[in-house]
Amino acid sequence: MPPTDPVNRLARWLGERTSPLFLLAVLFTSYEVVMRYVFNAPTVWVHELTIALSAAAFIVSGGYSMQRREHIRITVVLDILPERVRKVLDAVNSLLSIYFLGALALGAAFQARLSLQVGETTGTAANLPTPVILKTLLTLGAILMLLQAFVYLGRHLRGRD
Repeated sequence: MPPTDPVNRLARWLGERTSPLFLLAVLFTSYEVVMRYVFNAPTVWVHELTIALSAAAFIVSGGYSMQRREHIRITVVLDILPERVRKVLDAVNSLLSIYFLGALALGAAFQARLSLQVGETTGTAANLPTPVILKTLLTLGAILMLLQAFVYLGRHLRGRD
């Protein structure tokens, strides 16, 4: 069922649009293997670009998996508990998620700001601005997940979960 609130619609849209980055990372890695072992001409940029693509897709996939409710849960334990206890644990989980994601967003924003100020790059031969991009993306990804946690807590408190 498609999400109805804008936060979860955004998470789903972003997740569906960025999932091809994983395939692109595989294609770049395959290119590097062919260049290195067939033509004896390794590249200096493929490794860094593959890591950046994979990291970006991984960061966005957090919001996507949260939107789909496919994040890690200990269902073996939850399934044997009474419904009332599960609801309490869901509320506690939302509150802990809000605390953790708030701290993550704040810390990531601080690191992204520092990275932007100094124009941080990887310092390798390719010297890509990967740290700036990924730290900024981590901040945005954590904020999206934080908003989702608030949405789920609100739903839970209204009894719509």
